Formats: sequence, structure tokens, C-alpha cells
Amino acid sequence: MNEESTKYHLIDPVLRTKGYDQPWKIKLETPPPVEPSGFKGKRSQSPGRTDYLIYVQPTGQPRPLPVGVLEAKAESEPPMKGMQQAKGYADCARYAVQYVFATNGHLYGEFDMGTQLPSGPHRMAEFPHHEALTERYSRDKGFDVTAPSASLLFQPDAAAWSKPRYYQDAAIRAAFEKVLQCEQRGEPARVLLSLATGAGKTVIAANLLWRLHEAGRLTKPALFLCDRDELRSQAMDKIAKAFPAGAVREVKTVQGRNAAHNAKVHIATYQVLGLDDEDQGRDSFLSRHYPEDAFSVIIIDECHRSAWGRWSEVLRRNPGALHIGLTATPRQLRAGSSKADDEISANNLTYFGEPVYEYTLVEAQEDGYLAACEIVRLKPSIDWREFTRDEVAAMRPRDARTGRYLLPDELKARYAAEDFDHHLMLPERINAMCDDLFQRLCRHGGPEQKLIIFCTRDDHADRVAQRLQHNYVLWCRANDRAPKDHYAFKCTDAGGRELLTSLRGSRERCFVACTVDLLATGVDIERLNAVVFFRYLSSSILFYQMVGRGTRIHEPTRKYKFWLYDYTGVTQLFGTDFITAPPRPRKTGEDDDDDGGGGDTGGDDDGGDDDDDPTPLPEARTGRPVGIEGGSRAIVQRREGRDVVVPMEEYRQGMIERVLREATTLNDFRALWVRAQTRQRLIRHLQGEHYDPARLREALALDACDDFDLFAHLGYRAAALTRPERTQAYLQRHRPWFDAQPPATAIVLRGLGHQFAVDGTEALDRAALWEVPEIRRAGGLDALRALGRPADVLNDAKLRLFGE
Repeated sequence: MNEESTKYHLIDPVLRTKGYDQPWKIKLETPPPVEPSGFKGKRSQSPGRTDYLIYVQPTGQPRPLPVGVLEAKAESEPPMKGMQQAKGYADCARYAVQYVFATNGHLYGEFDMGTQLPSGPHRMAEFPHHEALTERYSRDKGFDVTAPSASLLFQPDAAAWSKPRYYQDAAIRAAFEKVLQCEQRGEPARVLLSLATGAGKTVIAANLLWRLHEAGRLTKPALFLCDRDELRSQAMDKIAKAFPAGAVREVKTVQGRNAAHNAKVHIATYQVLGLDDEDQGRDSFLSRHYPEDAFSVIIIDECHRSAWGRWSEVLRRNPGALHIGLTATPRQLRAGSSKADDEISANNLTYFGEPVYEYTLVEAQEDGYLAACEIVRLKPSIDWREFTRDEVAAMRPRDARTGRYLLPDELKARYAAEDFDHHLMLPERINAMCDDLFQRLCRHGGPEQKLIIFCTRDDHADRVAQRLQHNYVLWCRANDRAPKDHYAFKCTDAGGRELLTSLRGSRERCFVACTVDLLATGVDIERLNAVVFFRYLSSSILFYQMVGRGTRIHEPTRKYKFWLYDYTGVTQLFGTDFITAPPRPRKTGEDDDDDGGGGDTGGDDDGGDDDDDPTPLPEARTGRPVGIEGGSRAIVQRREGRDVVVPMEEYRQGMIERVLREATTLNDFRALWVRAQTRQRLIRHLQGEHYDPARLREALALDACDDFDLFAHLGYRAAALTRPERTQAYLQRHRPWFDAQPPATAIVLRGLGHQFAVDGTEALDRAALWEVPEIRRAGGLDALRALGRPADVLNDAKLRLFGE
């Protein structure tokens, strides 16, 4: 029996007798993964992942609680074969389960994620009964799942969000498990959830609050706290859908009163709560309208952003509440902060503890929930240089704001690459980077794409927008097209925010947003095709926030991929520890040779928008052309628990080495490839090690080739034929063979080649092959019986198709 038959006839009956009612209904699924082919990427034609869960459900509880992954294999497979695959899923905490099981229907093996102990194989008849597993789970977790206090684990989701993604459900379960464990130990409940930007943390918050409400845990109001109006609007939209009308309200003053005073969930920004007012000798909105211990639950959204802010005051005034931090980038801070900040707010991991659930950017991309990312690494040739004060003075610099010539004593001693266009404006560098980017856009999808360019300061964003607008108008003239409105625009605190709506939705205006920090967080632009870095960064927190702008998938425009154009080496921050220094107060008259403040990012030493700085901003022309070097492409992979940037050449070499381990010669590879089972096993092995043939074909401009020719060319030095070329060679080389067959058989054999030309090897293994009109009219499989067993004839035809 195959895998599905094994489940139906061997596994499901045993599970029913063990007290698991219809376990096949409890499953976690992902959409088909995304592939990077083309400038927008595409959805894979292969199915997403589906895994079945073992659960516990005490009597009277409304829904089951997944506690284990069950990996089923065909009865002919070794019983432990699925263990490593299932254990791998649980190891990366994607499912937040305690137990991993693998079975072929006759025997099963087990892995306990808590003890890390494997066992088995055991007879399937010995599989743990539901009651026994419930007791075991209670012992392993340290709380009784049958107790009334544990009912929050079994509550249903809100009707508006009744189909959460599997990791969203897993995050909530992991949070509630820690709450129960803290209560069992008599400790304050503090929880940190870490999920990639775009993974839907606000939906998690909505269902989390709803389940707490259904479990009777919201005896006092809940507070959702964020630091930007955009985040507040998003939270209001999603959380309000989970609750009855009027139960969720924004905190604000209406006729001298708190508009949210009767609400079940209060949504506020730090600014509205007036958390800085007490520093100015007056009561805050918080202290005037909320007594101590006013809340039952406090959720801090994007808690990494304000670790040095005053949200800690809310937590201090509500020590008995459940405190939950949501973040895409948990961090540990360097020494140097005050003791109070260290204890309460500065260190997320110290205050909340280690994240109880983590879901990374790369994991979400592998699951098909976030867009794939392709990196293009570039560098202006001038960035290898460093200019002294005398060298800049010899260029006769002017103040970029006033046009006044500057004296040598108004210049810094040295200007390195990190200073360019932040402390020293270099028009040639700006123009070279803009021109190079525009040409790349034209080559990959055209200039009318949605993108964000992160600049060093407001002045820099002005210059970049101006140059790209110039290039666009010239392109329109050359192509006899009318320019669209606001092609490139500045979007910073100084202006441009009103164009964000068009950037998000319009296809006719507002394509390139040139910003500094304004669009780093809280702005969802699903259609974004590229994220561009024209600025240097040292903060991995800020970097991940910025990259997160491009990760959304946009199904209406079939956007499954975004480009990351790195002109300053920032992609080296992928996989770095989330470490930033606390902000250092700027002293009066402090030398500007030091790095500037971090804007509104809470302690980032990466410059930022300081255009209100009264000191001159030198602008100088070197008189030498600036070139753009590099252009190498790379991807991000998950290796040993870290995000790692892998150059395409290294990626190619690793993939081919993996193929060569399966087949040492081209003949061996050809024999492997023509059999669907062994070919699919090879592809699974590659995917299990995070290799994607489609990504490599696209990067090497071999999109017209089948995966067979990709591997044959790179691994065995065979000529890389396109699908039409291989089909033509098959039809011409084997004409005598076709002519020797009955006419109907020859039509089917030639039809195999025609279908390969359209859709490659996979087309030869689909059931739809036999419904192709020319093949069906000729008799399909029956027409092949003239030569023997149809399976043998089909293999022979494939060997001829893939022959030299």
C-alpha cells in the first residue's frame, strides 16, 4: 500500500481504538512553496506540506490540543524513516509539540522533544492511548491539562480568524503553556513571541486575546500597546474583528474622558498614554485614567523598538498582569544601560525570558507564507576610498543647503564610506547608484515597479528621488510613453506620507519611495518588488525591520519574490545577533566625528535623519567617474539555526555536490531521473537541505532548461539543452524508431516529447498526460502495449529523450 492507503487501512483504525477520534481531521498545512523564477517569482506546482497531529482533549473541552507530530510512511518503508523529517520540523519549533512519532502502520518510533530521548521501533498496537498520553503530557509540562485553569489551551479561535496559519496557532499554544507553568511555580507570567515581519503577529494577538476572553481570563481590560499610528490602526482593524462591536476601542481623550474606559480591549500608543509627561513634572494620561493593576493582560507590540522608552512604566504599574512581548527581532543590549532599564525594559530576554516560540524569515519563505528573497550585492567604486580634510577642501566644497563655500575648519578630519551622503554629499556617487539601480529595474521587470530605497538622511532622499525621476522621464521619452505621476518621491518625516496609499495600491502612480527611517516598520506594502539600501547600517534590528517591508506576498499581482539590492554591504547583517548599544546622550558641542543618533529606532547607531542639525553639510565633486562594482547574486538559507547569505556560486556547488552523492555518472543520473520515485526522492533531499533547482536555473539564466539539463550540465559537463531543443533532438534522432511502430503508438511516443517541451519532466508523470487530446485520441497507455508493458515503454522513451 502507498502512504495514503497505509494511513487509511493501518494507522487510522489503530488510532481510533486508542481514543483519538478522527485524527486525520487534525492537520497542519502550508501552501505550495514560492520559487524565485522571474522578477516576481512564482508558486511551485508541487503541493505544500501536510502533517497530521496527535492531540489530547479532556472531556468537555471545546477543541483538541496538538501535542505530537505523526509522520506516516508507506507500509513497505522502514518504520523509522519519517523520524528525522518529523523531528526536524519539531526541532525548529515550528509545531510547538512535545512528541514526534513515525510509523509505517506496523511499527512506530518516537522522539520526546523534552528529554531528547528516542525509542522504538514498537508495535503499532502499543501506541499510547489518549488517556495515557494526556497524563504523560501533564507530567512533562508541569501542569494538569485536565484542571480548569488549563482550559485556555483548548479554546477556539475568534470567528473572524478561525483559520490561522499553523505557526500562529503554535505560538499561542506555546505562550499559554508558559503562562500555566509560571502560575504553577507562583511566578509572574512573562512571555516573548518572536516571528518574522509579515508573519501576522497582530492576528496572533487577536486570537490570543479572544481565547483568554473565552477562558474567563479577561477579568480586567486588556491593553495592546504600540508606538506608531500605523501599528495602532492595524491592531484596531484586526483585534476589533475578533470581538463584538464596541469591545475594542482606541485610547484617546473625548470630552475630557478616556474613550476606551468601558472597552474589553484598549489599544494605545506610548504617545497617547503620555509616558514622557512625568519627566516634565505632570501626570501622564496613564496615571490619570488608569489605577495600578488596571489590566489583566498587556501586549507590547514590536517590543524591541522601545526597549529604551517608557513602556516599562505600564508594566511596573501592572505587576499582576500577563505581560506579552511581540517582536520580529529580540535583542540583548550591551552593557552601559541604567540598572532600572536593565531590570525592566532594556533587555527583552532578561525581562520576558527566551522566546517561547520563534518563526524566522527563512522558515516562512520555505513554508510559502512570505516572498522569496534574492540578493544583489553591489558597491560604488568610491567607497573603497577615504578622504582627508585637505582632500575635501581641495574640491572646494559647498554647504548642500545654502550653497556657501566651506572653510577647512568646517570639515571633519576624515570621511570614510559610512560618511558619504550622510556627512559628505557626493553627487557623482548618488547619480552612479541611481543610474545603476534604474538599469537593473529595466532589465528585471521594467522601471514601473514598487520599491523602497533607504537613504542616509532627508537631503539624500531628495537627491535620490530627483535622479530617479530624471531617469524615468528620459526612459519614457525613449519608449514613447507618458510619464506617470510621482514616479519617485521622498517619504520621510519631512513629507510624502500622504503618498503611501498610492504606493500601496495604485498601478498608475507612486512607484519609488525614498525614505530614511519612516518606512522601516508599521507599513505593509504587499506589492513591493524591491528593497534597496543606499545607506550603511550596523544595527541588525533596523536591518531586519527594513527587509521586512518586502516580504509580503501579493496574490493579485502574483508577487512571490522581492529583490534586495545591497549597495553598502548591509546583507552581512543576516544572521547576526540582535545587539545594539543604548543611545548615548549627545553633549553640547560634541564632535560630529562620532556617529549620530539613531532617529526613532531606539538606540541604533546608524545615522538616521538629522537634517535639523545646524552644522554645515559639505557637498563636493571629485571630478572622477564613479563605477558600481559587483552585481553578484546570493540567497538566504537557514543553516544550523542561523540565517546565512549564500553566494550563488556556493549555492550551485553545494546543490551539485548533493546530486553527485546520489549519482556519480551521467548514466547513473539518467537512470535515476527517468523513474519518478527516485527523482522525487532526490528533489526531496535537495529541498530538505534548502536547495531549490528553480532558483539556480533562474540565477544562471537557464530557465528554458529542464532540471535534468541543469544538473547534467553543471554536474556532468553535458550540453545544457532547452526543453524545445531536447524535444527536437528526441524527435529527429529517433525517427527510425517512431517509423517502426504502429501509427497510434508513434503518435503517443512523439506526444511525450511535445509535452516535455511545454512543461518538462514533471509533465511526463502527471495523470493529465493521458488526457492530452493527441495522446488520448491515439489510445494513450493502450497504444504503448504494442511494445510491451506500458511502464517499461515509457521508461525507454524517457531514456531516449534524455539521451545524448
